[in-house]
Amino acid sequence: MNKTAKIFVLFVTIFLNANQNIAQDKIEWTGTDEQKLMGLFTVWSEAKYAFPFFNQIPDIDWDSKVQEYVSKVLTATDIDAYYNLLMEFSAFLNDGHTAVNPPWGPFKPGYDYPPLEVEVVENKFLITRVGKTNEMKMQNVFPGLEILEVNSQDIQKYFEDNVLRYNRRGTKQADEAINLWYLLQGKENSKVKVKVQELNGVIRKIELTRNSKLSDGNKFYCKMFNWYMVDPVLESKILPNGNLYVKISNFENENLVPQFKKLIQDIDESVINGMIIDLRHNPGGESSIAESIISILIDKPIPSSTWYIPHYVAANRAWGKDQVWTEFHNTILPEDGKKYLGPLVILTGGGTYSSAEDFIIPLHFSKRVILVGEKTAGSSGNPLRVQLPGGGNFRVVTVKMTYPDGKEYIGVGINPDVEICPTQVDVIIGNDPVLDKAIEVLKN
Repeated sequence: MNKTAKIFVLFVTIFLNANQNIAQDKIEWTGTDEQKLMGLFTVWSEAKYAFPFFNQIPDIDWDSKVQEYVSKVLTATDIDAYYNLLMEFSAFLNDGHTAVNPPWGPFKPGYDYPPLEVEVVENKFLITRVGKTNEMKMQNVFPGLEILEVNSQDIQKYFEDNVLRYNRRGTKQADEAINLWYLLQGKENSKVKVKVQELNGVIRKIELTRNSKLSDGNKFYCKMFNWYMVDPVLESKILPNGNLYVKISNFENENLVPQFKKLIQDIDESVINGMIIDLRHNPGGESSIAESIISILIDKPIPSSTWYIPHYVAANRAWGKDQVWTEFHNTILPEDGKKYLGPLVILTGGGTYSSAEDFIIPLHFSKRVILVGEKTAGSSGNPLRVQLPGGGNFRVVTVKMTYPDGKEYIGVGINPDVEICPTQVDVIIGNDPVLDKAIEVLKN
């Protein structure tokens, strides 16, 4: 098995088994009406009694919505069509930790995408990275090109109809940071027609092959998957100005904590002006790992996020009383041994997600850190997973999380203290204005 295949298997394993509450016995697909209805009403019922954010979607009547989908799922001709409907149904909940996951996971067999990455910059869908292939070179595809249309359809409409219809992350910035890798997907080796515009206004059409294999044989991944699956969990370097730059690619890898401890042990703080931690594409992982890193950056106890767990009490519903919530608080204690207590900046963006936000909240609330960049994804929580027919599953968030003082960020995002956004020109010339601003903040 080559490296790309091993990475693929690892990611799918993590994707499907991240929570221990997934039933291990697969429900074989039969395609009967009874089974189709069972899956639909599993999604409906689990969300009805566990989902804590119905107040954020006041226009959605969940009970009426499931009735709309009864006839739809019954007419599904195969498992693919069935799961498309379940994904569409669950997307109405509009939460980053709530979704129907099809049996094939995030990589559908027989599907692929061109070797390039798209990001929304200045409200434009820009190509921001391009893999080295003859096709890209021959058609002069380069970072900074704006995508106007896909297959003769307006880019925003295409994104809504083909991606967001089935996958919602809870906020606009999260949708654009995480879901854009689905944008150009389709059957492997098929062609996708794209209309692009250069910075000087020149509009042209290109045709791209959905084959992410590069000239060197490796697979092209977007930044989020590179951070999660390929890149080292911890990278660091001393910048020319004396700041220590630290990139934490995820909070899933248990090796992060000993590596970070060693980094702190080895640094000479007398030559370090400040630390910059880059979390712009960190998709999260385990909150316990995030809190272990926090403990090396503080010298006194600080509060973590507040958790609110909803309880369904039938008697209260009969009496017309409000929902019952249990509130939990946790305190993070300083680590024994050497710690880093100097100036600290964290780089944020729409791809700063889940446990990466859990990492930020205690430090930000305690005024231990300055946030530089763009608003975070606004999605965290503890999802429950249940099996669905044919090997897929439904995950539904079961807790509401806030700042320790009750300030909301789920479905909103964490606002940076210093907001700075890249421009199309930055993409073209390869400039990183967020890192530049962080350096300036530390200098001042």
